[in-house]
Amino acid sequence: MRLEDLVDQNWHRFERDRFIKADTKLQVGDFDPEEFKHDGFDNREAYLETHVPALVSETRVREELNNFTPPRVGEINDSAYQALTIRYGILRQLIQQSDYSMEKDELLDEVQAWQRDLISSYDDESFAESDDLLHLSKAAVDYKDQIDDSELHMVYSYFELHNRSCEHKRDYFTWLDFFQRLSAIGRFPKVSRSENPEHALKTIEKGLWSLQEQALVYEVSPDDGGELVGIPDDYIDYVQDWLYYEMSESNFQRMLDTLDVFDRQQVLIDAREVFDVTGKNYGKNANRRENIVKSGVYPSELLKEVVPKDDLKAIVDEYGLDAHKRRTDEMVSAIIEYFEQSQKTVDDDDPAVELYLDTYEKIADGSVTEIPPQIQDLVDADNPREKMDILFEDATAEIFSEVFNLEGTNQLGQHSSGVVADGEIEQDEEWLLWDNKRRRQKFRLGSSTRSKIKNYIDTKSQQHDVEWFLIIAPDFTEKAESDALQLEMQVGTHIRLVRARDFQELATLWKEDYAQEDRELPLSVFRGSDAFDVEHAEKLLDTQFS
Repeated sequence: MRLEDLVDQNWHRFERDRFIKADTKLQVGDFDPEEFKHDGFDNREAYLETHVPALVSETRVREELNNFTPPRVGEINDSAYQALTIRYGILRQLIQQSDYSMEKDELLDEVQAWQRDLISSYDDESFAESDDLLHLSKAAVDYKDQIDDSELHMVYSYFELHNRSCEHKRDYFTWLDFFQRLSAIGRFPKVSRSENPEHALKTIEKGLWSLQEQALVYEVSPDDGGELVGIPDDYIDYVQDWLYYEMSESNFQRMLDTLDVFDRQQVLIDAREVFDVTGKNYGKNANRRENIVKSGVYPSELLKEVVPKDDLKAIVDEYGLDAHKRRTDEMVSAIIEYFEQSQKTVDDDDPAVELYLDTYEKIADGSVTEIPPQIQDLVDADNPREKMDILFEDATAEIFSEVFNLEGTNQLGQHSSGVVADGEIEQDEEWLLWDNKRRRQKFRLGSSTRSKIKNYIDTKSQQHDVEWFLIIAPDFTEKAESDALQLEMQVGTHIRLVRARDFQELATLWKEDYAQEDRELPLSVFRGSDAFDVEHAEKLLDTQFS
């Protein structure tokens, strides 16, 4: 969600008072976020023109991220280090999520789980005595037996100097490295009111409030209830840099398991030698790939240093990624972004129809080529555009068959020969034909297309009663509707123009509100002319199944 969109949301907590009326450094005593809920900003234009550019200022965001004493929320100011670990944990969890947001309660639990895992994963044998950062961590603790602002600034300055002198990102120091060392010497921060070494959820929530006061995260109340916390899209690049984050471990692992180049044993052996990867592999490539991820190798450096440029080009071509100049850095960035972003919306356990349904509108869009690998691998085609066309046909057939429960679905198209549409469905001795039109622009129903559709209908009508013909595309020109009506009058069959997003919406509606094991979608919802309307279809379904 972008900052400019938040003005139209129930963006609550402290934001309205902070950015519209109050001093941005106002001290808050007894902070009660419930007092600051509101219905939206009074002056959207002023907000967009004045406040959004200021909030997205690179200088402001970087200063807020590196302000080790959290401003305003006094309850966690007593421990700058505790506040830093909470801030890091919250941002780290959010950056890995789809849309960079998650439910508040889930977020608090995940941050606490991360802290517990960090405490349990390191001990006094985890790092060598010669480890420079271990010595610095001990020195930070030794000063007044605690870590305060001055120590954190010292560590941050050391990071900057050290990292500038490093040729490779794998040699960088990050806050996570610092936390690991302090956990190893038993000095990961504890909550003062707790006998346990993990943070209490209430303290984590106060850290969340502090981030909200800094406008680094937002909290909204969606229409379906609950509280959603997220990082505004405008800040993502800055937060990724601050975290030294490229992609989640699960997506990194999925990338290695998906790309053919990492099936080559020699490439994996090279990676082990270049990056000092440890861990037993027992002669198996799967174990070699897992050890690469566990060793903390940066995906960008792995791709740059062990994958030949020709293989990078092949990956970019296979997935249709936007790296037209074929520069190594450009290709590596495109590959990482693809596997990080596309994987956030899918799960390995999702059946094919769920993946198709989630990405259907994107599959239909001729300008989109970045579809999750799980779906791309469902079809065998070398050319990315041909692969996407087949995916559109396969996805439509799968949704008709598995979501709408239409047993009479038969996919034709590129799987058949002769004068045929992309698919057909029989229900109660009436037939529906459909054709997929994947396009970059709005689809216009030209004379040649009308002629082909007439041939499809005439051929099928020699044996069966063709009641409906659907044309499914991203969108249609205005003239397409009048051309469809003209064709309908000519052939005596309902010609329906169905936008991909409407087909997707109908499938979701049916799945959530009407689907039953022995119930089919009645094809009569497609009866009519011109563009298909989901609201009208919903009324028909309500009437039939009420």
